[in-house]
Amino acid sequence: MKSVNKKMYMLTVIIAVVALFATGKNLLISAGVSVLLVVCFYITYAKTNESVRLEQETNEKVEDMNRKIIQALARTIDAKDRYTNGHSLRVAEYSKEIARRMGKSAKEQDTIYYAGLLHDVGKIRIPVEVINNPGALSDEEFEQIKIHPVTSYHILKDIFDDPNIKNGAKFHHERYDGTGYPNGLKGENIPEVARIIGVADSYDAMASNRSYRKYLPQSVIRNEIKTGKGTQFDPTIADIMLDMIDEDEGYTLREVKSLQKKILVVDDEPMNIKMVEVILKDTPMYQVVGATSGMEALKMLDAHEIDLILLDVKMPEMDGFATMELIRQKYNMPIVLMTGDRNIETIERATKLGVDDYLTKPFLPLALKEIIHSTLN
Repeated sequence: MKSVNKKMYMLTVIIAVVALFATGKNLLISAGVSVLLVVCFYITYAKTNESVRLEQETNEKVEDMNRKIIQALARTIDAKDRYTNGHSLRVAEYSKEIARRMGKSAKEQDTIYYAGLLHDVGKIRIPVEVINNPGALSDEEFEQIKIHPVTSYHILKDIFDDPNIKNGAKFHHERYDGTGYPNGLKGENIPEVARIIGVADSYDAMASNRSYRKYLPQSVIRNEIKTGKGTQFDPTIADIMLDMIDEDEGYTLREVKSLQKKILVVDDEPMNIKMVEVILKDTPMYQVVGATSGMEALKMLDAHEIDLILLDVKMPEMDGFATMELIRQKYNMPIVLMTGDRNIETIERATKLGVDDYLTKPFLPLALKEIIHSTLN
């Protein structure tokens, strides 16, 4: 700020001197012209300064909006697989840290971060039943999986000018020895961003729960990455990942959420609690517990780690709204209201209280499942 003021002072002096020479020796005229020029200059400067500030604020808002859109898109893709939610975010974070340790600039690190977030965007074309298949994939299903990097590339190529983002998506399943897909690229012919994401992606796959297994022990993952140096992975990037593993004594670089989610259903009609249990019985990742009153629900929250609350509105003694207000004083888990009341006032009140969603009774089983899955993930 001081340097700006100094520059302004120097410019003012220059304007005054120029005005003096331009108007001859009449000091009164030159002084008047000088003042007029200086005033005009300061007005122009102030307007320019304000314009620059507004443009900067607009650019920051656009960047923030773009970042949120990218993150939302990544979460949407991850949500297709009930066992890998958060995968893209973790891959992005690991990739950025690898890039930092490689000496990349802050801008390069951000680009690699976004490439990591969007590396699996092509999975949007893969059927959910293939992604969530708990058993061995058929040859046809595996071919569908293998094509997602190409789909990712074509989705991203018209959105981002930076080739790193689309190349990271297209080539992150290439292997250093040339046996990967989709193009069978080898060694440093694989774009560096893809080699970085490839290591981060493989690490997170091993460190995350799957439908057919729990996350692998850290020692097993370390051995897999060490064994894959020069065959599956770029040796230099693999060494950086090994350093990150060695520094992570508490094994924090992994999916930390529990595989099973506990849902508290609060309804004065036990039959409604039973109905939710029946609807979710084919989804073992959800455990349903019930409470028939607001006070019982508060006691259960003290005794259990609850991930989501399904809360009936009309209950004797203490209704759902009053129960929710008490819950919010102490807990911050998502709440979905259940009500047979379709009045707009009820919906508006629920929205003002900050519910994550609401269901009108009788509700569709698929609607219940979708709301639960989307809210939790």
